[in-house]
Amino acid sequence: MLVDVLLPLNFNQLFTYKSSIDLDEGDVVRLNFKNKEVVGVIWKNNVKLVKKNIKLKNINEKLLFPKFSKLNRTFIEQFSNYNLISRGLVLNLFLYKNGFKSLEKGLKKIENFKKYYPKLNKEDSFNKEQGQVYKKILKNLDFKKYSTSLVQGVPGSGKTHVYFKIISEALKKGFQVLVMLPEKGLSEQVAKRFQDYFNYDPAIWHSGIKDKEKKIIWKGVFKNEIKLVLGARSAMFLPFQNLRLIILDEEHDTSYKQDEGVSFNARDMSILRGSLEQFPIFLVSATPSVETFYNSKIKKFNKYDLPSRFNESKLPKVKTIKLTKENISKNNFVSQEIVEEIRNYLKSGDQVLFFLNRRGHSTFIFCYNCMKRLECPKCSVGLVYHKKKNHALCHYCNHVEQLNRNCHGTKKCEFKFFGIGLEKVYEEIKEKFKGYKTDILSSDLSEYEKFSDQLKAIEENKTKIIVATQIVAKGFNFKNLNLIVALNCDSNILGNDIRSSEKNFQLLYQLAGRAGRFNKESKIFLQTFDDENKIFDSLKNFEIEKFYDNEIIFRKNALLPPFNKFISIIISGRNMFNTEKFAHQLKQALPKNEMIKIHGPVSATIAKINSDYRVRLLIRYNPKVTPQSRIQKTIDILKMPKNIKLQVDVDPQNFT
Repeated sequence: MLVDVLLPLNFNQLFTYKSSIDLDEGDVVRLNFKNKEVVGVIWKNNVKLVKKNIKLKNINEKLLFPKFSKLNRTFIEQFSNYNLISRGLVLNLFLYKNGFKSLEKGLKKIENFKKYYPKLNKEDSFNKEQGQVYKKILKNLDFKKYSTSLVQGVPGSGKTHVYFKIISEALKKGFQVLVMLPEKGLSEQVAKRFQDYFNYDPAIWHSGIKDKEKKIIWKGVFKNEIKLVLGARSAMFLPFQNLRLIILDEEHDTSYKQDEGVSFNARDMSILRGSLEQFPIFLVSATPSVETFYNSKIKKFNKYDLPSRFNESKLPKVKTIKLTKENISKNNFVSQEIVEEIRNYLKSGDQVLFFLNRRGHSTFIFCYNCMKRLECPKCSVGLVYHKKKNHALCHYCNHVEQLNRNCHGTKKCEFKFFGIGLEKVYEEIKEKFKGYKTDILSSDLSEYEKFSDQLKAIEENKTKIIVATQIVAKGFNFKNLNLIVALNCDSNILGNDIRSSEKNFQLLYQLAGRAGRFNKESKIFLQTFDDENKIFDSLKNFEIEKFYDNEIIFRKNALLPPFNKFISIIISGRNMFNTEKFAHQLKQALPKNEMIKIHGPVSATIAKINSDYRVRLLIRYNPKVTPQSRIQKTIDILKMPKNIKLQVDVDPQNFT
């Protein structure tokens, strides 16, 4: 018997093997490839050789793992085609990351999954608005029919409670459910809400979960014993046997887009999977992506609104603070205008959050003796000073440098530090508001193991002042937080990102929603050099529809998503001339017509990363066409020079 096998390697092609055992399409097998033992999936059986007299290797064995169904294989094919990624790399996403041998060793002993069984006898405590929305959802809810629905509501409106009830309906019917979250840190607090509602320990899946726990969850999912999984984007590749519902919380979050390695958007691929396997998708957000909002507006998606907070608490008052020389100074980033108000909130027992979406201490390191900035030797960016670790770090290649660069003669550079980073703000806050426990939350400073302890101290109101990046704007629920100060609201608007307005509005709106969730007067101060920006008008009155309507008009006139789609191709290499030369050759070979336009090549925003020069081509196309297959054929046919790499990003979220 001859079979074609898909291997979890960077190949689009199938490989033919001999088998002395009966194999079905979708079976997982072990085999040898280039003197290494790997696993693969039978893609076609009973195949015939085109070329004769070819020596074929044998399949070693069939593994006792769940078969990849025809729908699974179709999903892999379409995932691969849309994202311009080889089928082998997509298959690899579905395989256990520590290897099947590691998985096999631990699986035999695992039989008890009772701690993951949710209890479904919870009485609901909907308010009137939630009850009305849930009734509308229930009318359209069919777990064996595809639909995509947007559940939109102001922060604190009880969106989570509504989707808990949807989950309960699916679990009562014996279906499996996946709830996706954009950040692993967020899963800890949301998991507690699952514990309270379902009275059980949720199965959590993300990179921070230990291997022993992952093995239990992996087996429980493919045995159809674990029905409910809470996880990051990688959870969508678990071996579900009866998945009938996917919910994406904070659906707008750019963390759902994986940029490194295999590039894909977990939101869009969830929708693809739901459409193939015929089950509903729910997108949940206070600030949906412009694409999702537009799809709901044209009735492509269902839309359910929760415009009021659950406990009728008021939304915070939003005030812009125009930054001037008079109210800020060097190393003094909190406007004097609001210092006294901050002290009053702290005296009354409230928590205060200072927000800055910039890691590190100082973003610009300069020596006035040699008049040179401290820059990354591998990237075309400056290094950022991190005071806690006392080193300068590149945020692109992770190059680390101590502050001992040679200057004139035998002297060392005498560095001055400029620019505002989170650690510098933390220093100012601790000095300005002494006597209050202060903590700093940032992805580079908050270790996953300690993060839950930090959150606990905040929830128990032991930590009074929080200094944080956007990690804190994603769904957290702090009952004593009633004042927020966003220190530099302009940083996310600047630059050449086509989504900068959308991202900044979402971030600040979500941030504002963290305050005053428990019937206490709350405020958010937005420090800005441009207080007349239209974003702030929409934020002040929480006029979310106004912002989206304006943004959609702008996108339509500018031929931007969702009215046109983009594919970004980064050509990179050590030799700048050869890189640019190949970029021009590729542009000439790529398909183009009135529906498909190609822009560039131009230097990427970050022109060099990790010693590779980077040139960008941007393909803009009408959504009525799908040029991916023609682009892939062009790339396959075009002979790529040695040391030249291509990075293809379909529907890019940023343009670095």
